[in-house]
Amino acid sequence: MRRRGDGAGRDGRSTRKAGLRPALAASVAVVLVAGAALAGCASDGNQVGPRFITPPLIRYSSVLWPVPLELIDAEPGTRVRITASLDSSRGTWTSAASYDVAGDGTVDLARDKPLFAPFAAPDSAGLFWSLRGPELGPDDLVQQWMVDTNPVTLTASDGDRVVARRTFRLEGLGGTMRGHTIFTHDLAPSGALALPPHETHEDSPIGRFYDASSLERPSGPAVLMFDDPESGASADFTAALLSQFGASVFVVPMTSADGVHLSTVTDAGTISAILDWLDRLASVDARHVFVYGTGASEQLAIWAATRFPTRLHGLFAGGGPAELLCLAGSSASPVFEGGVGVPCERSPGVGTTAAPPLTGVNGPVVLTCGQVDRVFPGACAVQQELTATRAPRAGDKLLVGLGAAHAVTVPPGLPIALPVPGDGSGADGQATEQARIAFWNAVGQLLLRAVLS
Repeated sequence: MRRRGDGAGRDGRSTRKAGLRPALAASVAVVLVAGAALAGCASDGNQVGPRFITPPLIRYSSVLWPVPLELIDAEPGTRVRITASLDSSRGTWTSAASYDVAGDGTVDLARDKPLFAPFAAPDSAGLFWSLRGPELGPDDLVQQWMVDTNPVTLTASDGDRVVARRTFRLEGLGGTMRGHTIFTHDLAPSGALALPPHETHEDSPIGRFYDASSLERPSGPAVLMFDDPESGASADFTAALLSQFGASVFVVPMTSADGVHLSTVTDAGTISAILDWLDRLASVDARHVFVYGTGASEQLAIWAATRFPTRLHGLFAGGGPAELLCLAGSSASPVFEGGVGVPCERSPGVGTTAAPPLTGVNGPVVLTCGQVDRVFPGACAVQQELTATRAPRAGDKLLVGLGAAHAVTVPPGLPIALPVPGDGSGADGQATEQARIAFWNAVGQLLLRAVLS
């Protein structure tokens, strides 16, 4: 998918009242995103006979962490085939796995190993993220998974006999999110002379801003995001999830032809003006402004974190080069300062002195990569080298996805940009999904801590 950045939503507004400040673990992030309320069980409505049961989730989303999911009261010793299916105006998606029913008549999808499935280890969300269907264009992809509500039906069968069936309605996180475009004149301080309307060549769009504030949470952290155009890792998907964690998002769109080199240019003065603008917003806690960039945009996130260390509180990055790379096929820099290009490298490499050390980066640093990254094969070596430039600090994480593909920053649960068995990539879909969960657990934990600080 090649596209320009857009996208986001909100949730998790009662954690301060609930006294969760000392318990900011990854499980808190899961509860906020999935909306799980662990008080009893919910089922398909049947009170007797085989049925699927889960905790009574307040809200299901297409962005889905694994939650408890069981088939109960099935015939012990039998083998059932559980099929997931989704029919929409854009096509049909399906996935399936077989399970042996335990002696107590239960199949626990979070505990039991699947048979004949597109994933090898127990995974209660496996039948959702492994859905396979028609290839969609960028706009339809966003509409399908981030806007629409998707009724996914699980059907358990013993041979030709249907044992149990339940439909899960997965809401798109971005369905209610409304961003607005920020222009050059918007960045002018209050009272300053704005650019004349006729000077359209001067008054150009800078990016899009998504405000996560609410009456319950009037101020919170923000994320300066350089948009990664790679399939499934763009702001249409990630901004919505960042907003769920309570962070407003400012997206600076960047494009890339190969997923490594940038095709667009930014200016240090523009980034400084964006940070000034965020500082002036009542809805943004200026103490907690993070920077995010993955794939080709990682280099910009690292550059910004080291260029503005007192104004950015943390760094989320992965899957791309660390040093600034010259624009593809040229010696032009992707970053200018005072009209002069910042030095850049013609090609990425490990062991180069061009990558800035992270010693001076303020706040926590979360780096991730897929071990089987075919877009940028040196991704994990780069993240490991970067980690070595900084003494470990609270919140720092290096997340190496063993067996994972390139797109390790797609939100969990989305059946997007995942390798499939036999595709020749050598990467594993479940390993990639687990890498996504690890990354977003780390990011969510830090943002929630900032919300509660």
